[in-house]
Amino acid sequence: MDKQQAHLICQEDIQAVDIQNLVDISDVKIDTTMKKTDRIQTFIRDIKNPYCFRCKNTVVKVSFCSEGGSFQELLQDYFSSLSHNE
Repeated sequence: MDKQQAHLICQEDIQAVDIQNLVDISDVKIDTTMKKTDRIQTFIRDIKNPYCFRCKNTVVKVSFCSEGGSFQELLQDYFSSLSHNE
């Protein structure tokens, strides 16, 4: 996903989105035996739009402040924290 694609998908209007077209994050499986970078790439591929997805019947929109880390850094930190909690 390049910067232009990421910019377009993060602009998804949560009020106008068809929930049936969103991937349910509870259906996304993460293979913890894969390398971290591969897990992240697989997650993004499977979730389709990491900025707007659903959890059961709830639409979730993710956004980040401009002063924070990049989306990739935040995902890496998140997945790293999960592996430390196991």
